[in-house]
Amino acid sequence: MPALRFVVLTAGWFTLAGRVGVASEKEFRMTAEDRAHWAFQPLQRSTEDPPGGANRIDHFVSAKLAEKGLTMNPPASRRELIRRASFDLTGLPPSPEAVAAFERSDDPDSYGNLIDHLLSLPQYGERWGRHWLDLARFAQSQGYERDAEKPLAWRYRDYVINAFNADKPYDRFVIEQLAGDELPDGTADSVVATAFQQLGVWDDDPANKAMAQFDGLDDIVSTAGGAFLGLSIGCARCHDHKLDPIPQRDYYAMLAFFRGVRHFENGPPSENAAGFARLAPPRHVWNNHCIEDPSLQGPAEWTLAVREAGAKPPATHVHLRGNPAAEGPEVEPAFPLILTTEKPAISPVPGGASSGRRLALARWIASPANPLTARVMVNRVWQHHFGKGIVRTSSNFGRAGAAPTHPELLDMLAAAFIDSGWSLKKLHRLIMVSQVYRQSSFTGRPDAMSADPGNELLWHQELRRVEAEALRDAVLSVSGTLNPAMGGRGFFPHLSGEVLAGQSRPGLYWDISSESEQARRSIYAFVRRTMAVPLLQCFDYSNTASPITERTTTTVAPQALMLLNDAFMHQQAAAFAERLTREAGKETSGQIRRAWQLALSRDPSPQESAWAEQLLERQTKAFTGLTSRLTFRPDVSEALSGGYFANLQPSRFLTGPAVDWSYHRGFWAAEYEGIRVVERERGPFALWEGGRFKDGMIDTAVTLPGAAELAGLLFRASAEGGVSRGYEVLLDPRRQKIALRRHGEKAVTLVEAEASIPSGERFALHIECSGARMRVTLHGRPDPVIDITDPDPVNDEGRIGVRSWGGAVRLDALTIHPSENGPQITVPSDTPPPERRALESLCLLLFNLNEFVYID
Repeated sequence: MPALRFVVLTAGWFTLAGRVGVASEKEFRMTAEDRAHWAFQPLQRSTEDPPGGANRIDHFVSAKLAEKGLTMNPPASRRELIRRASFDLTGLPPSPEAVAAFERSDDPDSYGNLIDHLLSLPQYGERWGRHWLDLARFAQSQGYERDAEKPLAWRYRDYVINAFNADKPYDRFVIEQLAGDELPDGTADSVVATAFQQLGVWDDDPANKAMAQFDGLDDIVSTAGGAFLGLSIGCARCHDHKLDPIPQRDYYAMLAFFRGVRHFENGPPSENAAGFARLAPPRHVWNNHCIEDPSLQGPAEWTLAVREAGAKPPATHVHLRGNPAAEGPEVEPAFPLILTTEKPAISPVPGGASSGRRLALARWIASPANPLTARVMVNRVWQHHFGKGIVRTSSNFGRAGAAPTHPELLDMLAAAFIDSGWSLKKLHRLIMVSQVYRQSSFTGRPDAMSADPGNELLWHQELRRVEAEALRDAVLSVSGTLNPAMGGRGFFPHLSGEVLAGQSRPGLYWDISSESEQARRSIYAFVRRTMAVPLLQCFDYSNTASPITERTTTTVAPQALMLLNDAFMHQQAAAFAERLTREAGKETSGQIRRAWQLALSRDPSPQESAWAEQLLERQTKAFTGLTSRLTFRPDVSEALSGGYFANLQPSRFLTGPAVDWSYHRGFWAAEYEGIRVVERERGPFALWEGGRFKDGMIDTAVTLPGAAELAGLLFRASAEGGVSRGYEVLLDPRRQKIALRRHGEKAVTLVEAEASIPSGERFALHIECSGARMRVTLHGRPDPVIDITDPDPVNDEGRIGVRSWGGAVRLDALTIHPSENGPQITVPSDTPPPERRALESLCLLLFNLNEFVYID
C-alpha cells in the first residue's frame, strides 16, 4: 500500500499578486518512489518470440501458471465458443443456423473466420460503442431537477458507433474527442466527436455561476484523465493528490488546456449558442470515402460540440482549496510532471477561432511515447473479454490502483496495439484467437481452485452475466422482433405510470415512440439522467451522472421479479411464441426444440424436452378456465405534463383488449403550471363496442389485486370529450365501499354502501336494470347491497364499460342478459388460446434461465 501524502498547511492569510488567499499547501516534492511506479515507466517491449510459434498471450499466461504448477483449462466447446464470441463482439446471440454450421465445420480457419465476420458486422460498433459511452458519461439530458434534453447529443453516440465499425485508429479517436475542431484535417465527424466534453451534468440555474463553470471544467479534466490516462486527476482539484504524484498545480495546468471551452447552455443551436457547432459542408469523409449524411441537411446542420470564445482563453489560476473565489498563482497549460517534462507545442488555430491548446494536449495523450494511453485501452478491451482487466482498477493506474497481474503481457499487448496502427479490431482478434480466451469456464479443479481461487492467473475463462443492454437485445433477437435500424435521436422506451410518477413533472421531456422504434437496440434508447428504464436499471445499467469503468454485477430478487412480470418481457414472450408457431408448426416437440435452439443455442436434452412437455400440459389446463377473462390496467400516473398528456393516445392510459373496445382518457383537471391531474373516480375507462345495453342484467366475476384503488363497471354509458356519461358501479377496495354513480356534466353519487371487496380473490358481481330502478348484489347473495330508483334517470341505451385505477381489474365471463328476452351475450376476450398462453409461459421461463443471461 503506497504511503499517504500528508498535506501540511502554512498558517494565516497572505496576499499574492493583489489577491487575498487562504492558507496554502506546503511545496510539493516528487519522490523516487513516485517515479518508480510501474504505470509511469516506458513500455517494455519483448523481443523474444515464444517457443514453437505459440500465441504470445498464451506464452505469458502459461508461464505464470507454471510457477504454481497449473495449466489452462481445455478449450470450450464450439457451441460455447460461437456464443461467447457473438455476445462479446456484437452483444447478440448467434442464430441456430450459424451455430449448426460452425459445429459441423472441420475447416481449421473457421474460428478465425468467425471472428473476422463478427468484427465486420455493424452490430460490433453498437456493442463496443456502448462500452465507450460508459466512460464518456453519455446521456442526452442535463441532469438536476428539470433535466432538459441536450439537443443533438445523439450525434456523439453515432460518431462512437461509426468509429468502432470503421476501426478508426484509436490515437485519432482520442484526438478527435479532445480537439477535433482544432485539427487541420478535421471533418464533420471530428467536430461531432468534441461533444465528449459537453456530455456532463450541467446545472442550468446554478446558485454560484463561477463554481458551476469550474465544475464543468473539472468534469472534462476528470473524465479525460480517467478515460484516456487511467488517472484520478480530479482528486487534485482542492489539494495535492493524496496518493499519486499529481500536485494541485498540475491539475490546474491540465485544466488550462480546456479553459477556452464554452459550455452548453439552454436553448436551440445557433451561431450565438454556446456548446453547439454548425456542421459544414453537408458531407463527411469516412475511411477515405465521401459519404452523404442526410441528417446534416437543412436546419439540422448542428451538433453538440466544443466552440471556444477565441484564440486567447482567460487566464487560469490555482484555486485554493478548490474555491474559484480564492485565486492562487496563475498557471500555463502543462502536462503532468510525473509523465513528461516536455512543454506543450501550442499553435492557435488559423482564423482565431480557437487557442490550439486542446490539440497539443490530445497529441501528447495519443503519442506512442505516452506510457499510459495504450496500456489503459488494451486493459479495457481485455476487461470486457475476460470480466476483469489485467489491471483490475481499469481507470486508476495510479498508486492507489491495483498492480497488473501480468505486466509483461500488458506491455506486449500495448506495443502490438500501437504497432498495428492503433487498430482495435486487430487487438480483438489477437486476444480472441488465444487459447486463454478460448478455454472452458469449468471450475471443478480442486488443485487450481486451491492455488488460485480468484482466477488471477487465468486458468479458466470467466462465467459472465451479460449487461443490461445485451440482455434486452438478446430478448428482442430471440423473439424475432429486433429492429436493426441504426442512428438518430433514439427511441423512448415505454414507461409505466408508477415510473412516470417519480418525476416532478411526469412525462416532461419524454416522447412517445412506436412499437417498431421501441424494438431497436438498447444503445439507441433515449438516455435521460433522471429517468432510467426499470428493466435496464435493475440489471446494473450505466451511471449516467459520471464515468463508469466497470459495470457492477448484482444478484438481487427484483431482477427475477422484473424478468417474470415486466410488461416488455411478456410482450416479447408472446412474440417468441408466435415465432415458434410460425417456424416450428403446432407440434409441441418441434416448438420446444426450436425454442432451445433460439434461446440457448443448443438442442434440449431428453429430460428437458420431457419437462417442457409437462409444463405445457399443466399450463394449458390452468389457462383453459381463463379463456373468457378480460383485463384492464391503468398505465399512467395521476399527474401528467400537458405535452405528454396531449401526445399520449387514450389506449395508453388504460390497457386492455384490442378488439371491439374504445379507450378514453377520463376527466383530467385543466392544466396548471404545465400539469394535468386526474380525478381518480372519473379516470380512464374503456367501452365495449360490440353491443348496446339498456335494461336487463349484467354478470361477471371480478378480481382486484392489492394495488387496485378503484374499479368500475359502466352501463348505459357513452363517451363525450373523453369523459363518461351514464351509470357506474364503483368498487373501492381500500375503503371497502361500493357506490352507484351517475355521470353527466358532473358525477353524482346516488348511493354508497359498505361491502366486502376481497383482494386477489374472485367474487361475483350482479347488476339489474329496469328503467329508473337499479339493484346490485355481490358474492352471489340474494340480498342487494344497492337497491335504488334514480329520480333523474339516464334512460338512453348505451355501452357497457370498465374503469380502473391503481391496479388491474380482471373480469371473468362478463355476460349481458337483455330484458327483452334476447339472447345472452358473453363479451368475448381476445386472450390467446390456452395452448398459446402455455407456450408463452415456456418462452418467458427460458428468458429467466441463467443459461440465457450468462455467457461462458
